[in-house]
Amino acid sequence: MNKPKTVSLLVLMLFVLGSVNAQTARRQRPARRSVAKTEVKIPVAQPSPTVPTVRPPAAPVLLAVVNGQNVTTAEIDPRAREEAENLNDKIAEARRQILELQVNTLLLDAEAYRRKMTPQQLYDIEVKRKLTEPTTAEINKFIEANREAINQTEPEAMKKEVTAYLLGEKETRLSGELVNRLRATMPVVKGADVNAATLAPATVLATVAGKTITAALIDERLRPLVYKLRLSTYELEKQALDQAIYNMLLLAEADRRNIAPESLVRTEISEKTHQPTEAEISKFYSENQSSIQGGLDAVRSQIVSYLQEQEQQKLESAFAEKLRKQANIRLLISEPPALVQSISVDDDPARGEAGAPVTIVEFTDFQCPSCAAMQPILDEVLKSYGNKVRFVVRDFPLSAHANARKAAEAANAANAQGKFFEYALLLFKHQNALDVASLKKYASDLGLNRALFDAALDSGKYAAEVRHDMDDGEKYGIDSTPTIFINGVALTVLSTEGLRAAIDKALAGTTPKVRPN
Repeated sequence: MNKPKTVSLLVLMLFVLGSVNAQTARRQRPARRSVAKTEVKIPVAQPSPTVPTVRPPAAPVLLAVVNGQNVTTAEIDPRAREEAENLNDKIAEARRQILELQVNTLLLDAEAYRRKMTPQQLYDIEVKRKLTEPTTAEINKFIEANREAINQTEPEAMKKEVTAYLLGEKETRLSGELVNRLRATMPVVKGADVNAATLAPATVLATVAGKTITAALIDERLRPLVYKLRLSTYELEKQALDQAIYNMLLLAEADRRNIAPESLVRTEISEKTHQPTEAEISKFYSENQSSIQGGLDAVRSQIVSYLQEQEQQKLESAFAEKLRKQANIRLLISEPPALVQSISVDDDPARGEAGAPVTIVEFTDFQCPSCAAMQPILDEVLKSYGNKVRFVVRDFPLSAHANARKAAEAANAANAQGKFFEYALLLFKHQNALDVASLKKYASDLGLNRALFDAALDSGKYAAEVRHDMDDGEKYGIDSTPTIFINGVALTVLSTEGLRAAIDKALAGTTPKVRPN
């Protein structure tokens, strides 16, 4: 298996503030992603404060024409308008941060070379070994300060999440101190402005300990991030535009019927919303009991309100769609083209023929509940496509999951004995028992050669392979698990329908966007 060519995984730990193992979803879906990070922090020596640029208000941009009437950015939610207007500034800041990230990567490499050790060893000595578990007082203080935001979390789970978060904060501080020391002792020569209007790929942006950072490297690392920024901005702007169009059509329909808009809403939505039946309430409680605190009687009113709200949203969506079909609408904004990346696959665990027209690559975390929830969906869908699809699994253990990395190493050890998928199934099934002793027990359960398995796990034989996968994942812009690529395009809707739609689209003519290492 390939070894990591860079140490950007270590630098990621240096410069990324990990989340509290939060699970978020951009769209409604049965399986959610576990988030690896939320914010990039570059712990470097503080620059001199700069005076913010004051710009005149941006001219309104035409977004749509509805029944002959223009809809511009002036008519949509100000927050969406601000996001769109600030997009280029965000991209420019991202370029600056990625350059700093690469500078710090080379600093770490150079210091490790000077001290005749690997970057991992250097990081362990200067950061990992100095980490101490937060005290009970620190944990309680954080919980009290953030009670409103986290009061729905189960107490034990909350303590684990807060502990992981506080450890991440300490790690960020210690790594920042390390970088500041390195910057004080090693030459860093800045080159061209990273945000200059025209930069040739070979343009040198910085030189660190004799090694250069070019515009081509920054552009490569920036592509996934820019796509995500453009996509999130589009989605926010589109949502605001849809609401503005709905408001316009609602007023026009109310005028046509010669009634007040409030009366129209009451007739088409409010009066059609029914009181949930006892059977519906009980069904919802039963299906969601694991995530609900309290008995049915204690949460009945909240369930009723939630079900009514959901029904109102469906009625409103249906009414909005009806109004749109009756109108003449021309939209002038469009979703950014999907980012197609050349996703590397080497001798990672795989099912299916290497020459299959569709290659699916999943970056997973064996301690991630969302990854476990996605497995039945993958199994069901992939079986129906037969030899048309090749499925490859790569590792992306999140720092918030204490046992995830060792579990990934164990899965690689099982793969060496031809039992990866069987072993992975056990890991997902027993996510609450992924300590080393349990990992070895699962090897026995599958009849693996324990001497070989234990030797590989205890020696860290496959740690480099796991780091290699994570390093590649970073380059592809992965920030959550599971992340799934279908012929190089990230899957956005983690559901049976979403997966089938993406595979069918790839089968319609896209060639596999993967490359062997």
